[in-house]
Amino acid sequence: MPTNAKKTLTDAGYIAVGLGVMGFQQAQNGARAARERVTGVGGCFAGRAREARSALDSQRHSARTQAQTQVRNTVARAGALRDELGKRVEPVVGQVQAQLGDLPERVVQAMEPVAARVRELAGNAA
Repeated sequence: MPTNAKKTLTDAGYIAVGLGVMGFQQAQNGARAARERVTGVGGCFAGRAREARSALDSQRHSARTQAQTQVRNTVARAGALRDELGKRVEPVVGQVQAQLGDLPERVVQAMEPVAARVRELAGNAA
């Protein structure tokens, strides 16, 4: 029987080592599968991040181009309005200046009869 017990213990040892090796291999396979999943998810995430960045860059470029075009159009319209306003205001400014230039002479002419009447009344009062 001692041979039998020795054989049984040896067989049990081999079985334990075999189970340990199989467990270790299972763990390696699980780790490999987990790495592959993480790599796949990481690749997917990186791809989506690249797509999002590309979309944002495209939108930024489009918005910038549109803003530049709008600024150019607004500046051109402002220049045209300035020119049009200048054409309309210059004659009015000329007319106002002419009327203001004549104003002192017209005031003197309007005051002449009043001043004469005041002198006349002042002469009669004395």
